[in-house]
Amino acid sequence: METTTRFTIDELSPKYLNQPERFNDWYFTVHFVHEGQPCLAKFSITEGSLLGQTAQLTFSRDPLHLAEEPDATVLHPSVRDISLVEDGGHFAYSVAEDEVRIEMGSLTAICRPDQQRIISSNQTLGADLTCTPRGPVLHWKHAAGAVCQVTEVTRVSGSESLSDVRGTLTINGQTIPVEGRGLFERVWFSALNFFEIRAMNWIYAHFDELYVYICHCESVTSESRPFHFETGETYLVAGDDFMAANSLEVTPESWVYLAQARRFIPLEQNVVVRTDRGTLRLRTRLAHYPLLAQDPVRLEGLTIDNIAGWTSLFYDAPIALKGTFTYADGRVVQLAGGVGINEQIRISAL
Repeated sequence: METTTRFTIDELSPKYLNQPERFNDWYFTVHFVHEGQPCLAKFSITEGSLLGQTAQLTFSRDPLHLAEEPDATVLHPSVRDISLVEDGGHFAYSVAEDEVRIEMGSLTAICRPDQQRIISSNQTLGADLTCTPRGPVLHWKHAAGAVCQVTEVTRVSGSESLSDVRGTLTINGQTIPVEGRGLFERVWFSALNFFEIRAMNWIYAHFDELYVYICHCESVTSESRPFHFETGETYLVAGDDFMAANSLEVTPESWVYLAQARRFIPLEQNVVVRTDRGTLRLRTRLAHYPLLAQDPVRLEGLTIDNIAGWTSLFYDAPIALKGTFTYADGRVVQLAGGVGINEQIRISAL
């Protein structure tokens, strides 16, 4: 299992540019506190045809707006959050000996092996943020550039750098200092059958004592047989313990009705990550309104497996977390300061 606190220039560079079907992302987040309130900013550059070519800029600061109705808890949209999508923008890049520069729309990513910077010139949501790894970079399938068969068709390579983040945000002309924790992600693939997926959870989390990344996906093959994928890694800062996930469990414990998508989504989940050295147990809860990666889709005319009518939901859920790590010898580490994101895909019959 490979450990490093640095990226290679090859990892940071765009992939598959000579292929018509491809996906590249450079994805940045930061969780921080401003005026006593938890906040999240997310910026991403997505290149290629497979999931759309966009620059996305989001800022979450409102707590959840929950309404108790007779038959359900309903989640209503936030009123002060910012969510901007710049579609199909011009993509430009340059590769030097010590950095890769990516540009799309109002976003510029300047990625060096030891730190990664995102700059936004957008008048509504500007930014200048630098991510520095807290420790080892976490890799899909435990090695830089390793290929993961996530579904029968989809094979993904990527790395997740759980980072300390510093810089500034400029929100409608007001500049505020930012110091927090977040993520720099670099992922690429050249084939995808999105509608093979039935349920996916991708989660990263920061605690004072530990950080973790996991991905779990349930899908179907072209013969409609179940296909299972999971991967993940955990780093316990205090013990300098770097651990691969041997098995994962993600179990919804309560649900909320997302009015915008006209369906229920998990409000709280239990997560269990088992490693050779011990077990990580987490409780997650939505912290802000979900960040929709694409508009919810209802496909009434689609038939899959002789079932007519399907729906697709794809979003990033900002989460707060509590948890413990229990070593195999019984020692328990209580985890504090839990923040992260739970990306979810749900494709199901209407």
